[in-house]
Amino acid sequence: MAANPLRHLADVQEINIGFRRPDGSSGSTPVWVVQVDDDVFVRSMTGPGGGWYRRLRADPNGEVRDARHVHPVYAEPVTDAGTIATVTRAYATKYAGSPFLQPFLGEESAGATLRLKPR
Repeated sequence: MAANPLRHLADVQEINIGFRRPDGSSGSTPVWVVQVDDDVFVRSMTGPGGGWYRRLRADPNGEVRDARHVHPVYAEPVTDAGTIATVTRAYATKYAGSPFLQPFLGEESAGATLRLKPR
């Protein structure tokens, strides 16, 4: 099996996640990203009510943009408690020292975790 083409994101602090709005227009927003094993994850700081999260749940076909790449992705909700806990630890490690970290470690944000798969 080929390596995940998104794995370079492990070293990126922030990506832009692209999505479709209900009217069909596209949008994007900056988000934090972590990698666990060969999987890439994002989560909404504000939980399931976050706009970009709701839009990717409605239409999971989005894209990831970083400084050098644009990748089409499929955003898959994560419900497994073990995976969510591992992703929470990855956020705590990668973004330790950031004054914005704490909301990402809470239950509400943890419940809005998405695995990004290349399309």
